[in-house]
Amino acid sequence: MRFLRALGVSLSVLGVRALNSTYDYIVVGGGPSGIITASRFAEAGKKVLLLERGVGPTVATGANDTLGWNHTLTAIDLPGLSADVGNLDAWNEYICSDVAGTAACVLGGGVTVNYMVFVYPQDRDFDDKWPRGWKAADVKGASERLYARNAGSIQPSADGKRYDQGLYKVLSGFFGKLGWKSVDMIAAPNEKHNVFSYPAWNIKDQVRAGPVRTYLPEAKERKNFSLRLRAKVNRVVREGSRVTGVEIVDELRNRTEIVRLSASGRVVLAAGALSTPRLLFNSGIGPDAQIETAKKSGVAVPPREEWISLPVGVGVKDHPIFSINVNTTGSYAPLDYDSILDGSDSDIELYRNGSGPLTMGKHRMIFFTSNSVNGHTRFYQGSCAPAGQGVVSITAYMTHGLSSSGVLGLDEKGNTVFEKSPYLQTADDVTAATMFIDEMVDAITDPSTGFELQTYTNTSAILGSLTAGIHYTSTAKMGTDDGRYNGTSVVDTNTKVYGMDNLYVVDGSIHPDLPTGNIQATIMVVAEAAAAKILAH
Repeated sequence: MRFLRALGVSLSVLGVRALNSTYDYIVVGGGPSGIITASRFAEAGKKVLLLERGVGPTVATGANDTLGWNHTLTAIDLPGLSADVGNLDAWNEYICSDVAGTAACVLGGGVTVNYMVFVYPQDRDFDDKWPRGWKAADVKGASERLYARNAGSIQPSADGKRYDQGLYKVLSGFFGKLGWKSVDMIAAPNEKHNVFSYPAWNIKDQVRAGPVRTYLPEAKERKNFSLRLRAKVNRVVREGSRVTGVEIVDELRNRTEIVRLSASGRVVLAAGALSTPRLLFNSGIGPDAQIETAKKSGVAVPPREEWISLPVGVGVKDHPIFSINVNTTGSYAPLDYDSILDGSDSDIELYRNGSGPLTMGKHRMIFFTSNSVNGHTRFYQGSCAPAGQGVVSITAYMTHGLSSSGVLGLDEKGNTVFEKSPYLQTADDVTAATMFIDEMVDAITDPSTGFELQTYTNTSAILGSLTAGIHYTSTAKMGTDDGRYNGTSVVDTNTKVYGMDNLYVVDGSIHPDLPTGNIQATIMVVAEAAAAKILAH
């Protein structure tokens, strides 16, 4: 803006409207990390604006597409419908159309549309690669703050009973014969080898939990907190190393605006590992080639002399998924989603009393194991759900310890794209994944089980079934090796972008490593810790 003023060009001439209000903190992205950090900033007495490009998914946040038999809940809220989330009318509205993989552009982010599996991180998830100040012991307080509000549950039914346990009965017998141990995955987060558990779900009071329900309501009561929906941020507005505001497209008013920071204000990016890099590229931060592409897409990037060369997008990671489908001939099947939606399901009456199978998520068992290749341990998670009469679908994730990574970039339409895939890029990852699948296939097809593999019937086919885990990290990595000087890191240990005075990142993009399971709990722990670091910095 200073450059434009020097040329005598006003923002109004460019069709950009500058707002008079200023904020101490502008948080970009209303996913779990954005809601948590914005809430904590507001608690600290700061004037906070939280910007989300999508809409609200709950009645309290503006949604009106409620269940026909319960006008206080949307289909997204109901745990029993989470397995069918991709077929809900809201899915296309809530999913981003301009990112390399699947991400949610809705208040609550991925936590609004996921299967709700809530895996407490094991200690080594932080101890292995996170920098000093971010080890497991360091984030213990942040974990405790999170779990005090958003603990998850392995027993969500109000009557204390477990329902629809046919799959669990079959698989617990199978794993028990292999010598695996039954654990409580919430009470024993460090037990991640040859163990199985009832699923831990992100459920509270028999509805989908997450920061939209556990943090946001309290924040909205504060006069110093504001939330704007359908406000897509294009870039941060810079004067050299200082951010002075953000440029947004207000979809409701069909106009572009500049929202300003106060003199000592800060911008905190929480747009997710697939979108925060775009904001950095558009703001003149990242590899030169990506900033050039952002410029070609029509974004008003800063002048070249203000570009900051950092390895944004380099090292993107995700959990690869392998599909293992097994006919066990057990007595179980998926819920009838159509009858749940139309109100005819017999379990609805139980749910009205806070109990029954509709209080549960998709899965009926979670298991964990690990193996070692060349002295390096890799972990695996199996999420087990009914896929048909007596058929179990095992979504097998390769998780913490994998060594593969890719590169996230930008195209000339402004979409983020994978310039290099993050999946099975190293020989040791391929070897380890093959070992894991071999062992599973051998155990499942042993004649004593009576089980039969379906769809993918051997190791090669299962390995070839690879799909994205949609648990992206490491596109703006945290570390002490400053990326401006041949290092690998984009943000420092206070989550501040190297070379900037008041720009921070708090979402999955800063994670230097993948956790051992579904990522939402780890995302929230890191957000809690990041909020405290930023306030103290």
